[in-house]
Amino acid sequence: MKRYLLTFCAAVALISGLGGCQQVDEPIKIVDLRYRAEDSYDLPAYGAKAFTIMVVSTEPWTVTSANPDWCIISEEEGEASDPTLVHQGKAEATTIRVQYYDNVDLDDREDKITIKSDYWVGKEIIVRQKGSAFLTVSETDLAQDVTKKGGDHFIHIESNQDWSVRVTDGDWVEVTEGASGYGTGIATVNAAENTSELRYAEVTVYDRHEVAVALIKFTQDGVQLVPLSTEIRAGYDQLSAELEVQSNTQWVVTKESESDDWYEILTPTGEGDGKIQLSFTQNDTDGLRSAVLLLKNVVANEDDYAAVKEIKVKQAYQITPVRVPFNNDELGNWSSDWTNTPSYSKDLGGTLFTAKARLHNSSMPFGNYTFHWSAITQNPASETTVRVRHWFCFDEGAELKADIRPGDGKISYDVNAAGDGNKPTLEAYTDLDFTQPVEITYKFDPSGANHCHVTYLVNGVETNSFDTSETLLRSITWGTNFNVYIGVDNENSGSAVLEWYEYTPPMNWED
Repeated sequence: MKRYLLTFCAAVALISGLGGCQQVDEPIKIVDLRYRAEDSYDLPAYGAKAFTIMVVSTEPWTVTSANPDWCIISEEEGEASDPTLVHQGKAEATTIRVQYYDNVDLDDREDKITIKSDYWVGKEIIVRQKGSAFLTVSETDLAQDVTKKGGDHFIHIESNQDWSVRVTDGDWVEVTEGASGYGTGIATVNAAENTSELRYAEVTVYDRHEVAVALIKFTQDGVQLVPLSTEIRAGYDQLSAELEVQSNTQWVVTKESESDDWYEILTPTGEGDGKIQLSFTQNDTDGLRSAVLLLKNVVANEDDYAAVKEIKVKQAYQITPVRVPFNNDELGNWSSDWTNTPSYSKDLGGTLFTAKARLHNSSMPFGNYTFHWSAITQNPASETTVRVRHWFCFDEGAELKADIRPGDGKISYDVNAAGDGNKPTLEAYTDLDFTQPVEITYKFDPSGANHCHVTYLVNGVETNSFDTSETLLRSITWGTNFNVYIGVDNENSGSAVLEWYEYTPPMNWED
C-alpha cells in the first residue's frame, strides 16, 4: 500500500478592529489515503477481465472514471475509516471491482481512473483498451517465390477496416487489382518476366491509418551470382585469402589482366554456394598492389544471360613499424589500475612491473603491436608463478588475451566472444626459452567484408591465427580502435620489464 500525507495550509483571517489586526490559524488537516493499484492497465477489445483496486482513508474517498459510459466501478465512494487504524495499517480496505465494456469501435480508447480523498488526489490510473479493428494477411502469402516467366500472385487479406496495398521495393512487380479495399479481400500482384539475375521485391499492406501491417517479399528465379564483398584485401606477407560466393549456377573466376602474376586463383570454377580462394606472393615493393577478378556464370546457350561481377584484389606493402620506448614519457599515456604502480628504471632499460601491476590505455589506434619484455623474473619465495598478461579489448565485451607463463613453460591464449558470437579454439605455445627476452605480437590483416585475420606471433614466429566474421567475434572488425591492458599478475610472484613496444599503422587501402 502507498501512503500519502499532506498538511493543508493554515488559512489566515485578518479581523480589523479598533485594537488593530488579529491572526487566526485554522487547524491542520491531514488526509491519510492508502490504496493498492497498478499505474496502468492494457485491456483487449473484447472480454476484458475486471481488475481490482483497494482503498482506505481517514476521510471519505471516491474512485471515478473519466468515461463512466463504458466503465463500471463497483463502488465509487466510501466512508472514512478510523484514523488510528489507518495510520497503523490495520483498517479494513474496500475492494473495488473495475470492469470495462467491449470496445466495438475500431480505434483504441483510453480512460483515466482517479482515486481521491477530500482535497487529496492519491493516484490517477491510465487504462488503455484496444479497438476492435483487425487486419491480417495469410502467413503463407508473406514470402512468395516467382518463376522466371512471372505472372499473377495473390495476397489474401482479412479485415474489418479499410486497407491499401502498394509496391515498396522493386520495379518488376505491380498491384493490378485490389490496391485498396474494405474487409476481406484479395490483392493481385503481377510479376514481369525475368531474363537476367535473381531479384527481389516487396509489397506492403497498410491499415486505414496508413500504418504498415504486413510486408510481403517476392523472390523471382534467375541467375544468382553474388560475391559477399566486392573487394579482397591482403597483408603484404599474407599468403592466402578467400571470398564467399552465393550462387545457384556454375561459375568461373578469371583475372582481368594475366600480367598480374603476384597472385593465383586456386578455385577457378565452382557451382552453387562456394568460395573464391587466392594465393599471394609477398609484396616486397613500396606500393599497394591492385588487380581485378572477373566472376561470371557459365552459360549453356549464346542467348542465355551472362552475369559479370568485378572484384578488386589489393595487397598491402610493408610499413616500417614505429618503436616506442617504454620510458617515463610513455608511462604518462597509461593509467595504473592494480595494486602496484609500474615505474621506469633507467638501469633496467624499461618499465618495471612488480606483481601485481597493470597499465591501461583506452585510446590505442588500430594496427599491429609487438611488446618486448626484456626480462621476466620469478620470486623464489612465492608459491605462485609470475604471469605476464595482455588484453586487447573491443566493443560488446570481445577480448583477445595472451599470457606469458614461465612457471608453466608456455604462452597461453584465450578469447572472450562478443555478444552471441562464437570464439576460436587456440593452442598454447611451449617452444620458448623464458630466460631470454620475449616478444609477443598481435597482427591484424583484412579478411572478408570488413573483418580481420588475427595472427599471434612469438619472437616473430606465428603461433596461432583465426578469421573474425559475423558469427565469430563479430565486433572485431577492420579499423576498430583498441582498449589495451598490459600487466604482471599474481601478487608478489615476481616481476617483468617492458623495454618497448612497436606499432605498425594500418594500410591506406585507397592509395
